Amino acid sequence: MKLFHQAINKIISVLPYLIVFVYSLYQPSDPDLGWHLKYGEYFWQHGTLLRDNNFSTMMPNYHWANTSWLTDIISYTIYHSGGFFGLILAGAFVVTLTFYFLTKAARMNLWEQTIVFPLILYLEEPINVVSFRGQQIVLLFIGILFYLISLYEEKPKLLWLTVPLFWIWVDIDGEFLLGYILFVSWVVLYITKNLIEKSLIQNSKKGKVQKRFGFSLEKLKQAFYEEKKETGFLFIILISSLIVTFINPFGYGLHLDALRHIGSPLLKDIGEYLPFAMYTQGWWNEIVVGIVLIFGLFILSFRGKFLEKIPVLGGGLLLFLLSLGVLRYAWPAYYLLFPLLSMTATFLKPDGKKLTQHISTMLLVIFFALGAYSKYPITKYTQFGWNDYCQIQILPCSEQSAEFLISHHLNHNIFSLYGWGGWLIWNYPQIKPVIDGRMDMWVQNGYSAFIDYYSIEQNSKDIDKTSYNVVYMSPRKPVYSYLAQLVKQGKWKLVYQDKYAGIFVREDR
Repeated sequence: MKLFHQAINKIISVLPYLIVFVYSLYQPSDPDLGWHLKYGEYFWQHGTLLRDNNFSTMMPNYHWANTSWLTDIISYTIYHSGGFFGLILAGAFVVTLTFYFLTKAARMNLWEQTIVFPLILYLEEPINVVSFRGQQIVLLFIGILFYLISLYEEKPKLLWLTVPLFWIWVDIDGEFLLGYILFVSWVVLYITKNLIEKSLIQNSKKGKVQKRFGFSLEKLKQAFYEEKKETGFLFIILISSLIVTFINPFGYGLHLDALRHIGSPLLKDIGEYLPFAMYTQGWWNEIVVGIVLIFGLFILSFRGKFLEKIPVLGGGLLLFLLSLGVLRYAWPAYYLLFPLLSMTATFLKPDGKKLTQHISTMLLVIFFALGAYSKYPITKYTQFGWNDYCQIQILPCSEQSAEFLISHHLNHNIFSLYGWGGWLIWNYPQIKPVIDGRMDMWVQNGYSAFIDYYSIEQNSKDIDKTSYNVVYMSPRKPVYSYLAQLVKQGKWKLVYQDKYAGIFVREDR
């Protein structure tokens, strides 16, 4: 009987992570998936990394430091051996690992996991719904980083593992820089906390309660002296973690690419670099999370633990504030606020250990059943293909239209939709798109391919006055409506049209 109870308790302890895994099964919808796979395929076929732009017509042979080159290789390897279903499982596994490391870092109990996990799954859905991609691995690495940080006071030498972590991270995604900034913020806040605590302790020993927050220069010097060894140790790890990021196939090129994203005007038309639109679901989520955070911070202050927790919470709070202007920062912010959210969950905790466990178990079983039902039938994942991929895009693509381009020899000098670039690169190498998702930040001699493309797509630049002879476009774009007018004027012909795409050809082509 004892072994039976132990087995049941073990199953219950694993159930929250099983719920995360089930809820994180999503059909891949990343519009950039195709070119990621193509870069990975190129590596396995040629044994080297592709550095030039061989796939689109704008900015041909542009030399690019691919910040996701290792993710591309991993993605292709998974896809080659397991297809879309392999990517689906990989995405769910990465999210589950992220929850695991952050849970261990926050030392959350079963009740806190029961309450917080569904909330975080809901908040992170916009990023997880895309399925496996580099940004998910970035969030996992943030979880690993803060897990190592949580072990620092017990096992300080384990913090050296951040060095190989950042060495791998730099090759996964350009957001390695965000991870490093979070690491720096923790080190600075941790050292600051220690200096303040030592000064407070010195004051309290002397009974000078009225000078509790009045630090003299002498006491600060003494605190600095006492913390000198630990400060040196932390800064050596910080510097080492930064140095190893330069050991990669592109050198400092990856750093330059990551830095270009900071405050760049080129990102003003990219959705994830904009704030949440007012009154949308994401906007309301931010409001609710903000209220919960204020409540959690009040609890921390009331319990006298604000100073103790601020080194771990500082990065997450900063990211939350930044997410009010750039929604991309919301996803790591929500994860890093695990400790505050779990603290808030304790106010909902029932009285009595057994009652708490029974209610936790009941809720977890309900969550699991709902998750399993929502993913039924499983064939929508096991049999997922490129046609299904097209249907779930924000601007769906059309296999029939692409085949029409090829069969009618219209696959040259094309102006094509930005969001279809990756799909075309992987599935239809005979069709060279004008642009794709790699190119939003590419600038050469003052020329930006994305700005040039976007001005045509939005009709601020006349497509009729360009050199393009074929336009392959979604009906939901302004240039499509303009081309329909040009058709009436006899300047262009609409040679193909379906629900998702239209193909226009210049009359004097």
